[in-house]
Amino acid sequence: MLDPDSCYAALERRDPAMDGRFFVGVTTTGIYCRPVCPARTPARSHARFYPGAAAAQAAGFRPCLRCRPETAPDSPAWVGTRASIDRALRLIDEGALAEGSVVDLADRLGMTDRHLRRLFERHLGAGPLAIEATRRLNLAKQLIHDTALSLTDIAFAAGFGSVRRFNEVFLSAFDRPPSALRRGGAPADPVAPITVLLALPPGATPVVPGTLALDQGTVTLVERRVGSVRVALHGVALADLGRTIAAAKRALAAGCPTSPPCATTSDAGNGLRSG
Repeated sequence: MLDPDSCYAALERRDPAMDGRFFVGVTTTGIYCRPVCPARTPARSHARFYPGAAAAQAAGFRPCLRCRPETAPDSPAWVGTRASIDRALRLIDEGALAEGSVVDLADRLGMTDRHLRRLFERHLGAGPLAIEATRRLNLAKQLIHDTALSLTDIAFAAGFGSVRRFNEVFLSAFDRPPSALRRGGAPADPVAPITVLLALPPGATPVVPGTLALDQGTVTLVERRVGSVRVALHGVALADLGRTIAAAKRALAAGCPTSPPCATTSDAGNGLRSG
């Protein structure tokens, strides 16, 4: 359970250690932000705090275009305490709800769909379908910012059933079409390397070999930054971009020594091996 006063204090000091652990919705703008957002700190009475991006969006807030909530590190709030939630999120990253239903997901976890929804609402502030919708939106927005893929390719890589639906979701979330979010109006380049920025948990010490080999392709280090790394994806099909990015992010953060734990011992697996 989030403590609003503690969250607001972290927001005032833009505490990087709290990045990804909560999001703040600002009632006067209808926008939600990361606690490290450079925008002016809202008045306490105008701030609402949520455990995840999906919860903020479900409450009617739009993602901030300055701090880019889709680039926040994954929240460690449930890791080590709710293995079922961690596994469910992994399966969602791998397309479980793009290819099946919440009932199917719950069956794979050995529980009822009602219990799964209750766990998600209690610990993440939103149900599985809201988490999937936010994952799809955030993946698409990241690919728009970080790659030169065409918008049509991005729509299908992120799991949208049609370009029309892709456009509708972005208009609803950002009050502008996807093309308006592409920096500088850069033209699509189908042969350009696919590189993405991966945020790491606060205090993480990433394990970054030269190449990470995954079942879907390989990932190579392009640039190391404070709190993030930029990587290139090679041999990854469009349909596998989301799961590959999620797997690479978990693998790079697996050595995180922070407390509470940023990763479980199971993170060392996931079909990843050093190349």
